[in-house]
Amino acid sequence: MMHKFVLKVVFQEQKIMTKIMKTTISLGGVDSISVDRKENKMVVMGDDNDAIDLVIKLRKFCDAELISLGPARNEKKIEPNNDHAIRYQNALAELTKSYQANPERYFGRCYNC
Repeated sequence: MMHKFVLKVVFQEQKIMTKIMKTTISLGGVDSISVDRKENKMVVMGDDNDAIDLVIKLRKFCDAELISLGPARNEKKIEPNNDHAIRYQNALAELTKSYQANPERYFGRCYNC
């Protein structure tokens, strides 16, 4: 089941936004992330996400607060005759699997750990 939660994140620098995106992706099961800088909101959609865990991780470098949590209501269903959308979803799934298998490939090795 797809879940959707909205977070209020307050940050000033682009560098912090990059950390927010990397931290959110590192949870796994994330299908989409959208950030509205004007309203300081971030919407995360995906399967098996833990909103509280994400908020705790984000609070290390920005002000984060959970606004709402619930099922995703406007799920887009891919029609079988739309080959381009199906190929796009398959490619996205493969990239997500490869990232989860080896995150060092994309972000480098953590030498402080």
